[in-house]
Amino acid sequence: MADPMSTNRNPPNDQSHAILNSWKEIAGYLGRGVRTVQRWEQELQLPVHRIGKGKRSPVFATVHELKFWISTSDAYSGKQSRPALVLPSNGGKATTPIEISHRLLAESSRLVREVAETSVRQRRQAEILQKRIIEIASRLKNHT
Repeated sequence: MADPMSTNRNPPNDQSHAILNSWKEIAGYLGRGVRTVQRWEQELQLPVHRIGKGKRSPVFATVHELKFWISTSDAYSGKQSRPALVLPSNGGKATTPIEISHRLLAESSRLVREVAETSVRQRRQAEILQKRIIEIASRLKNHT
């Protein structure tokens, strides 16, 4: 599998703003097959943008969004969920500074991940709502 963070491609100098202009380029960047990344778009909200309407419309993706998706998606890593950090405790309460630090670190990691996942979901939902608003406005314009 190709490492999407590697620099062995020939992107612009600022790779974070590079645009991948086809399913083949997106799949190559992620080191997966075209059908896999198409499935990920449908099932796991892979951030792919369509030019025009319809399933066969041209697509593009930004490297920055793909990197963010990779960092927040268990699908890419092959993990379905991360196990919680189990710490020794005294009646459910951490007693030593190390135990407290571990508990706080585990909780902050969980919160960061939850915020990132929520952000991706909300962005996707906003895009869907924006498309629906445009469709409704178009219908209203055609009926008047």
